[in-house]
Amino acid sequence: MIETTINEFKKFTDFIEKESPKLSAKLGVMGKKDAYKLNQSLCYKRDVAGPNYTQSQYPVVDLLFSVALGGGLYVRANDEKGRPALIETSALESYKDLNSYEKYTFLLQTYWAEFDFRKFDSFMIPAVYYFLKRVAAAKKGQRIIKEDKYSEIFYGGAAFVQHLRFFGFSEIEEIKGAKGRYEDSIRAFIPNELGISISDFLIYEALPFWNSDYPKPHRSLKKEVATDKFDVFRKMFADGFVTKTVDLADRFDRSGVYTFKVSLAGDCWRQISVSHRHTLADLHLAIQGAFNFDDDHLYAFYVEGDTHTGKPFYCEYAAEDEGEDAKTAEETTIEEMALFKGQKLCYLFDFGDEWLFDVTLIKIDKNAPPLLKPLIVKTKGEPPEQYGGGSW
Repeated sequence: MIETTINEFKKFTDFIEKESPKLSAKLGVMGKKDAYKLNQSLCYKRDVAGPNYTQSQYPVVDLLFSVALGGGLYVRANDEKGRPALIETSALESYKDLNSYEKYTFLLQTYWAEFDFRKFDSFMIPAVYYFLKRVAAAKKGQRIIKEDKYSEIFYGGAAFVQHLRFFGFSEIEEIKGAKGRYEDSIRAFIPNELGISISDFLIYEALPFWNSDYPKPHRSLKKEVATDKFDVFRKMFADGFVTKTVDLADRFDRSGVYTFKVSLAGDCWRQISVSHRHTLADLHLAIQGAFNFDDDHLYAFYVEGDTHTGKPFYCEYAAEDEGEDAKTAEETTIEEMALFKGQKLCYLFDFGDEWLFDVTLIKIDKNAPPLLKPLIVKTKGEPPEQYGGGSW
């Protein structure tokens, strides 16, 4: 059962090595043609007629991509031609040296702890949790069908069901012809012994590591066990089957001076350079100064999408209001953002008036001397009045 999972992931790594797919600047994902081509090679592919879908619409392709990045086997960076791409790290060779049980453990551990479950709607998270509880309590071969309670899993959470099949938990009966996101696409989920056992493990032993706010583990517990993640996940199999995991000691070098073009409505923009050690909060203050704004409201940066679809990095006080446990803008360095030349971000200032800036990384200079403080490099256009301008 686990060999299919491992073989599917190998198809992904082989595809990246052979095809070197270019990534989109805004979302940092594969384009429609590459996503389609990879999908067609998979055992658990989506049945489509042509390259008309985005990466996120292929559940297994998106899962493979997310796990490869979340596990540190690849990074998003610029290739030798300056194009955004997936770049292999030394961790991939470490992964290849593992046995089958260790590979499977690493992939599942990475999925559970690193996959962005916020890709599902917020109302889906309870459905995911209770669906795993249903699987853990099921019998081998039992058909789990749609019920009134947490039935969202059979339409809005269909991608998660596809993920479970990828990890060898089950067979599924799909509804052919389902198109809309809120149209049932899963008729039944049929778990096997592996799926029942690991569902129980995820819910009752690995819950503190789940990359989700629901159900919310006690914060002190989560911090206490975070460094022992592998020691927990290795227990999925009998003693001696899993003894080592991927070595993530070598880090991809992201040092240098980063230059961003920050644009507001019309033809008004500023180029701002910062060090890799500066934080998002430092970039925020530099933008405020460059546009003559008063730093008197909350703000957030959004990566891989806009304010509705992107991953948010809130300022400290906004994070408290949003109930976010993730690192804040004050705690996140430019280096940790894992950005690549050409990548686009959104910067939202003042959640009431909603000043929205487009931020594009236009240069990474690894040879430049480090900057002690952010530097405004170029300017164009008069900034609007923050209050009462009327024309913006």
